[in-house]
Amino acid sequence: MKNAINYYYNLYPENIHQIEKGYYFIINKTRYFLTKYLGDTKDIQKIYDMYIKLLNQNFYIHPIVLNNQNQVLTYINSEPYILMITIYYKNKITINDILYFSKQTNTPQTPPNWGELWSQKNDYLEYQISQLGQKHPLIRESFSYYIGLGETAIQLVNSLEKTNIPLVYAHKRIDESYRQYDLYNPLNIIIDYSVRDIAEYLKSKFFSGEDITNELAFYLNNSKLSTYEYFLFLARLIYPTYYFDLYEEIITDRKDDEEIKKITDKVDDFESIIKQIYHYYKTFLPVPRIDWLE
Repeated sequence: MKNAINYYYNLYPENIHQIEKGYYFIINKTRYFLTKYLGDTKDIQKIYDMYIKLLNQNFYIHPIVLNNQNQVLTYINSEPYILMITIYYKNKITINDILYFSKQTNTPQTPPNWGELWSQKNDYLEYQISQLGQKHPLIRESFSYYIGLGETAIQLVNSLEKTNIPLVYAHKRIDESYRQYDLYNPLNIIIDYSVRDIAEYLKSKFFSGEDITNELAFYLNNSKLSTYEYFLFLARLIYPTYYFDLYEEIITDRKDDEEIKKITDKVDDFESIIKQIYHYYKTFLPVPRIDWLE
């Protein structure tokens, strides 16, 4: 790896440290991080273009270091890597870190259609489990319930009268285990509604065994959401990304079936939280009827 860094970047670190997500090294007090790129290589130009826009808006993000061929991706042993300059944030993220990050973008952008995206995802997963599900009995037992949750979220989003609300910089995925470093990784940044990151963070935190009551109350009481955003937030909480992400890892044999119990054992507790939000909304919003939440 040292030879590759020397050759492609004209950088000569004395020590290179391998960690879970890649390699880091320090030169003249500057911390570099070389990470394997796991996404579709066709998307790399789009990612880099957004990165440049963020820089032009004076938005802090980890700088991407181009290689000596002026390319974002560097192939080392036939694997694509990206080099970034980073500041090492060791603290786990909080809801305030996410709110601080979620700055409005002034980049013209078509709002995402969650209902359509989720419908496509559900259709794909239903086809996939029909082909691969036989050897995963725990997945087969729980799958219909979570597809049902997904359908509820889709129906809720599709029932809403769309309004123009600001879009913000958000993340493809966000996890309660993220360090502050992860928030500023340009490979994970997208443009979406502000409620996306908060909902995903709270779901991740809940299914990691933590109490989300105070953070949820803080957010709903202080966020000044529009009616449209309130319901997008509820739909995002209902849609079970946490289950589908783990499902994908199990169905492709990267994790054991038993892992799904960490989610399915908490069905009643999470339903209770969704119901509390639903009934809270009914005190001040015209809420579409959802029978299983009544």
